[in-house]
Amino acid sequence: MEITEKKIVVDKETVECKRCLLTNKIPGVVIKDDGLCSVCNDYDHEWGDWKEKKKEREETFVKLIEDARSKKRLYDVLVPVSGGKDSIYIMYLLKKKYNLKCLAVTWDNGFLSDTARENIKNACEILDIDHIYYGLSKQKMIKLYRYFFLKTGFFCPVCMRGIDLVQARAQLAFNIPLAVRGTSRRTEEHVSNEFFMGADLNFLENVLQNSGLEEESEALLWPTKLIGTLPYVNMPDFIEWNYNEIFSVLTNELKWTASKKEAEHSDCIVANIVDYVRLKKYPVLIPEMLRFSKLVTCGQLTREEALNRVNGNKKEMVEEPKNLNWFLTEFGISETDFHEALKDPTRHLKYLSKRSRIARKKQALKKLRLRMA
Repeated sequence: MEITEKKIVVDKETVECKRCLLTNKIPGVVIKDDGLCSVCNDYDHEWGDWKEKKKEREETFVKLIEDARSKKRLYDVLVPVSGGKDSIYIMYLLKKKYNLKCLAVTWDNGFLSDTARENIKNACEILDIDHIYYGLSKQKMIKLYRYFFLKTGFFCPVCMRGIDLVQARAQLAFNIPLAVRGTSRRTEEHVSNEFFMGADLNFLENVLQNSGLEEESEALLWPTKLIGTLPYVNMPDFIEWNYNEIFSVLTNELKWTASKKEAEHSDCIVANIVDYVRLKKYPVLIPEMLRFSKLVTCGQLTREEALNRVNGNKKEMVEEPKNLNWFLTEFGISETDFHEALKDPTRHLKYLSKRSRIARKKQALKKLRLRMA
């Protein structure tokens, strides 16, 4: 089905999932005949046997890291670390439980919080783990963020591509056999392209075409796929991921702090802007609802507990952020342009069209030859 810039929205009766907090009003969510939403059904299809298979999954993970250790390189594993709970906990497990030689690497997106920097510093010192930062100049980042936001209503894809980039660069530079990440569709919120865009390279290339930002985007569009698949795993796919236990370990052993215990993105100072932008586009997407709903789906919260947490955060999260004016000034965006960028919440979908693999590979090879000339 061809995706067009405009999307026809049909009014429909609200139907709730009988397990989690999601409804059919949320983009990408369908309530099936069994009363469960498409997110819960997808989870059951892929992870429904988690309790029965988690020992087997952990054994698979152990084989992967033992294979990496057997390479006897300077570092056994690479950990992309943001300063948030998941990546810090990964470092803890890899060093304390599995006794691996780790290198931590952080993409400095220009909006990394002081709390995140302190969390990274404390964890690396306590665990005796080497760590490096990588980032583009602030001027380049601001140009890219501003362009993406005005063009698509999103700026996160720039940052998320940076995370992928720094992982690939460091893994190649230090010849590290395996990267271990904290993201996982088993434990994290459902994501639909209608209201959130990740680091899809094709999407970024389409948006940046004829942008005049070739110099600023050169590093982000580095063709990592040409050198083969860089081995990585998402650790929560293999290991029990209980957030109560994670918070306890981080705070008691690694001096980890956050604005509040359950904060999802204390590592980014514009995370609340992202929530506000999403809410302005789709008022049904109350901040934190998707995250707490997924914790219901994977059995870490009851539906009632999740509703209480969402309602407890709602008033604070739906108000206009106190740092919005600072954000607009930093990006060089007027209030008029800000609201114009949010007027059509599906404007980004037209940039999802894919080119042939051959055409993309030819272009990437051309870029690589020019860089190496």
